[in-house]
Amino acid sequence: MRFWKNLIPLVLLLAACGQNPQTQAPPSGPRLTAIGGEPAVAGEILVKYKPGLQSQSLAPLGGSLALQSLSDPTWGSLVRVRVPEGQEEAYILAYSARPEVEYAEPNYWVANPAREVLSTLSLPHKPQALKPQAYSDGVTDPYFTSVPPGDPLAATGADGTSYTNVPYLWGIHRIRAPEVWDQGYRGQGVVVAVVDEGVDLAHPDLQANLWTNPNPNSAACPGLHGYDFVDDDTDPSDSGGHGTHVAGTIAAAANGQGVVGVAPEARIMVLRGLGYFGGTNYMLVRALKYAADCGAKVVNNSWGSGARSKAFLDVLQYGTSKGVVYVFSAGNSYRSGNRPSYPVSYSTLLPGVIGVGASSNDNRRAGFSNAGPYVTVVAPGAAILSTVPVAQNPGDPYAFLQGTSMAAPHVTGVVALLLSAQPSATPEAIRQALEQGANAKLTAQAAKPDYAAGGQYGYGLVDAKASLDILLGQ
Repeated sequence: MRFWKNLIPLVLLLAACGQNPQTQAPPSGPRLTAIGGEPAVAGEILVKYKPGLQSQSLAPLGGSLALQSLSDPTWGSLVRVRVPEGQEEAYILAYSARPEVEYAEPNYWVANPAREVLSTLSLPHKPQALKPQAYSDGVTDPYFTSVPPGDPLAATGADGTSYTNVPYLWGIHRIRAPEVWDQGYRGQGVVVAVVDEGVDLAHPDLQANLWTNPNPNSAACPGLHGYDFVDDDTDPSDSGGHGTHVAGTIAAAANGQGVVGVAPEARIMVLRGLGYFGGTNYMLVRALKYAADCGAKVVNNSWGSGARSKAFLDVLQYGTSKGVVYVFSAGNSYRSGNRPSYPVSYSTLLPGVIGVGASSNDNRRAGFSNAGPYVTVVAPGAAILSTVPVAQNPGDPYAFLQGTSMAAPHVTGVVALLLSAQPSATPEAIRQALEQGANAKLTAQAAKPDYAAGGQYGYGLVDAKASLDILLGQ
């Protein structure tokens, strides 16, 4: 288990998932430089070679050195190449001119969203008295089957935002997940990859739902529960807490303790593509491809950057063509210019990529949440209670966080529910069900296809039950 570098207090953190990336070196990590206004690893580039080439065709240009290669006979080879610092752009141009090269680009840096905290909002602890709420399937988890009396979470954020009427796990009720559970679909049989900064593999709400690799010593799919692409080892334990919180919203087990995920019987494939301060495109591309090659059907990505990357588009095209759905958070930069984030912006190009904005308990767009044509649907993203690593708070490993990072896993969980009902559904069918089932009435604003008229919600608030009915033709 890694040493925990920080403790997330049990307060509401406004996680800045998708904020503009850093342009200086992170406190810990590789040296960075700015290329085209975006942070990238100094002295490195990525070179993608076309498939079917002989090894001698991959010889590096003079003055450069191949460091790592992600190769696939049908996809080609993505090579991490060392070049002289300050000459990254010159080498990108030189490699791009070679006939055997598909593209070359910087090895961009993606900041860890959990390290970019905009503000904190103190909330009272869980009240002692709980008001029962009926659920017909015998789930006894106190934080799911109960909501607090009155409004113990009423508070005002540092930016003046008022948070009222936010019961525990309100988001799961708002998206109507229990109504899908009642029909027998709880994510069973679906592997969900979480590309993040890892997951607490020993958390009591998550341990039973970890994916178990049938061949953990495989060269293509190593690791018992996933892989760490930051440290290149088979221990994808969480280095900060963000990934554990995301995983809990997706698939925390209905075990009578803690919280319950949207798809409480799905299996979590843990892919650590971000370190404590962030990660590189090369790390994240490897994680996205691992998910597609090793059995995941849906991949949660609560992260993003400002850099338009050919490598991201390339690997997403590869994965969606294999039937994988990729869910991305839209970003939290609305108040600072609403700058588009990547890879979520590729949702406008690829049906299998879903962009998710965040809504508050009043069904309005959360003030921090990005809005734009890349938002497919919105989901609850404010005051979200979920799991955090046990080491951060051994007696009560749960916390409230907010951000589009918290909205995306609600949608990922819904996708897992839909796939448990219809395992053969294509990414296009899943997207259509999400779009047509989304609830635009609750948001009380224009939704797609009338987005240009002022809507900020894509097709509306994700609705698990309505989407299931559409997928099953009911």
